[in-house]
Amino acid sequence: MSLKILPPIHEVLAAADTNGVAEVYRARIARDVLARFRARLRVDAKAFVDRGALRDAIVAEIHREMARLLTLFPRRVINGTGIVLHTNLGRAPLGNALKEIDMTVAAGYSDLEWDAHSQKRSSRDRHLGALLRVLTGAESGLAVNNCAGALLLMLNTMARDKDVIVSRSELVEIGGGFRVPEIMEASGCRLVEVGTTNRTRISDFAKKAKARQSVFLKVHQSNFVQRGFVESVSLAEMVQLGERLRIPVVYDNGSGLLFRTEFRSLVSEPTVEGGLKDGATVVVCSADKLLGSVQAGLIMGRASVIDLARRNPLYRALRLDKLRLTLLHYTLARYLTGQQHTLPIWRLIASDLESCRAKLNLRSGVEWVTLKAQTGGGSNPEESFESLGLRFTYGPAQALKEKFAARAIPILGYIRGNAFHLDVRTFLPEDFAEVQRAIDDL
Repeated sequence: MSLKILPPIHEVLAAADTNGVAEVYRARIARDVLARFRARLRVDAKAFVDRGALRDAIVAEIHREMARLLTLFPRRVINGTGIVLHTNLGRAPLGNALKEIDMTVAAGYSDLEWDAHSQKRSSRDRHLGALLRVLTGAESGLAVNNCAGALLLMLNTMARDKDVIVSRSELVEIGGGFRVPEIMEASGCRLVEVGTTNRTRISDFAKKAKARQSVFLKVHQSNFVQRGFVESVSLAEMVQLGERLRIPVVYDNGSGLLFRTEFRSLVSEPTVEGGLKDGATVVVCSADKLLGSVQAGLIMGRASVIDLARRNPLYRALRLDKLRLTLLHYTLARYLTGQQHTLPIWRLIASDLESCRAKLNLRSGVEWVTLKAQTGGGSNPEESFESLGLRFTYGPAQALKEKFAARAIPILGYIRGNAFHLDVRTFLPEDFAEVQRAIDDL
């Protein structure tokens, strides 16, 4: 009986604004909204007793749904968390890359898979591979959509129907609930765990190793740290055993730090260059973490193995599109010319925070405080470094946090000691004006 109160679809469509949505799609949105209200009335028949009020509520929800669908995604947010590589906020910011790249190339036709010299089809990764060879010293290089994809491709290429031997302590879970054992299973290899949760020795690998039938896997524990009664096998030890038994070694570096930097907070972070020097057959890593680029998975190592991966049907499913190739090439070219310090990731880590004080005018209830920032992105989880930020005592902390996050351009911070905080280390230059407006609106 209560469902009869629902207005027909033509009535709500007549009352709703179009918002520029085509008629056929407006009808689909209206049907979805009506279905939600129908389900609600089945649970609570008295939720609406006035037909006009119900129609107005349905029309308002249709407008909200249209607005949600038309809002560009993802949208800009201001990162005041002090976590430089914030996974939920897109990891490495790209800065001026889109302004400095000639986007007319991406907008039109390009020589993505065509070679002007031979006048024939070519490989889309030829330029990227050349850059990776020079930057890392690897024999060859390749890029796919992310680090998990890189690991999946290489294990499928090198170890399908073979044993992949890995320390139990390195069977980690990465972002979004994905786990290394699940990636290994999807690759078609057989997972062989060795050692214990806290202690693994090279002898554990030797006991399970089968010449020409096994692959060793080393995974950097980038998002957690083990301490106390622990022991692990170094990559160099694993390579030495692998050379003796003719077993290749895959090293998942994870964070993508190409080489050692002067930043104290990254002194313990392993590098891609170091993994290759230690003799890994293949090193895989992310491009949107400490490399400071767009989401991608980099593969560097022995040319014969990477050539096999390039011919693997999986590579076609995992390869990069022209936009991400363009952005990744832009980043790597900055390293090649010694200009990596201009990338946002390194500018944010090395920024002169004292100069930020002059960019904001504070009011009562807002003060400058010393904070601790983190690299984030699964890099050095225990390491933090000094930072500068704002402490808000102008009202309840949770209410302030929600108010800042609800702005047209959300401003994200955190609560500590019953006060809302914003860390300015993770502000981009264009963020300060919006933060000033938010302070003025308190």
